[in-house]
Amino acid sequence: MDSSAWLNTAKYSPSMLLLYGVGCALWAVAYMGTLAKIRSCRYVEIPAAAVVANVAWEFVWSFIYHPDVGRLFAWGYGLWFFLDVFITYSLFKYGPKQIVNPTLRRWFAPAAAFGIAAWAVMLYFFVKGGYDTPFGGISGYILNVMMSALYIVLIVQERNDLGNFSALVGWSKMLGTGLLSVFNAILTPENGFLMTLCAVTFLLDVTYIVTYHRLTARQRAGAPAAVGVVTGQA
Repeated sequence: MDSSAWLNTAKYSPSMLLLYGVGCALWAVAYMGTLAKIRSCRYVEIPAAAVVANVAWEFVWSFIYHPDVGRLFAWGYGLWFFLDVFITYSLFKYGPKQIVNPTLRRWFAPAAAFGIAAWAVMLYFFVKGGYDTPFGGISGYILNVMMSALYIVLIVQERNDLGNFSALVGWSKMLGTGLLSVFNAILTPENGFLMTLCAVTFLLDVTYIVTYHRLTARQRAGAPAAVGVVTGQA
């Protein structure tokens, strides 16, 4: 592909590029929704472990490697990175609120810094070793599985303070990732590992959305937010 091409139409059809682009745009919406919630609540709703992994992934794919879908998407990855820089900055300020154990809370900042560095090095060698797709799909979905699982843990932990969480973020993340999963399924349906990652991420995202709406419904009704909300148990 010509490195100056904005869209790689030689490898991907216009409909595939549109599908990928809308999925990426929805992720940008999720980041902007997260930043809005940070400003209003001084709380980072993305799980801390996911934030440090995400910003490392975006750094690696913005400045070391570049997606083969076109220069437009390379710029889009850069936009993700700079949005995530503000989220990461806020994580160092407000992220300890996610940690229940006071001893672990004292070590939050060095642990987060180490996590960013460690993930950047691991992802660099993961891509260099040829284990990833040309646009970071496999590494991105490995991180997505972790993020989606930890989202559920975090909202259940904070179930009595749901004002820190946003339906916009949850839905835009789920729909954006879902469209990217469709893109991957059309492109490489034979890649069983990636297809499994996509399926697990979708199931976890649906579980989070159901949990979020059931918890908020119980909160509006004045009932205590129970841990068994996903199954409908009190």
